[in-house]
Amino acid sequence: MDKAVIIEQLKKDEGFSPVSFWDNKQWTWGYGSKAPSGPGLPISQEDAEVELSTEVDKAIASYYSLFSEITIDINEVRQHALVNMIYNLGAKGVSNFKNTMREIANSNWGLAAEHARNSLWYRQVTRRAKRICNELERGVILNVV
Repeated sequence: MDKAVIIEQLKKDEGFSPVSFWDNKQWTWGYGSKAPSGPGLPISQEDAEVELSTEVDKAIASYYSLFSEITIDINEVRQHALVNMIYNLGAKGVSNFKNTMREIANSNWGLAAEHARNSLWYRQVTRRAKRICNELERGVILNVV
């Protein structure tokens, strides 16, 4: 697993916000990190990158926890896609994708992706979710989403 690749993908997916804003269920800033409560609180890009790195470390650790039984069967593209999902949803959020988790455990990537496509997350996150589901299904990075 290549942390630098994950960080670059997350920078593109999350974008950078130098101030806190309300994002669905929490205050967010930087590259999608949880911010202190309140709108417009500032964060420097340097501090945001430190937070991003720390949060990616946590997402990678969660990935190994969630998929410890089957990590040998998951290629790097799928690993990165799953870490991206964990970064976005949290480990608990991803673990709540019961049907997707079951199909991943069975290396049934087409059904795993299909179940993820039938989620509220997919409808809310749209382009990013489409790319992630395509990567899960095919196990390759696609230029077209």
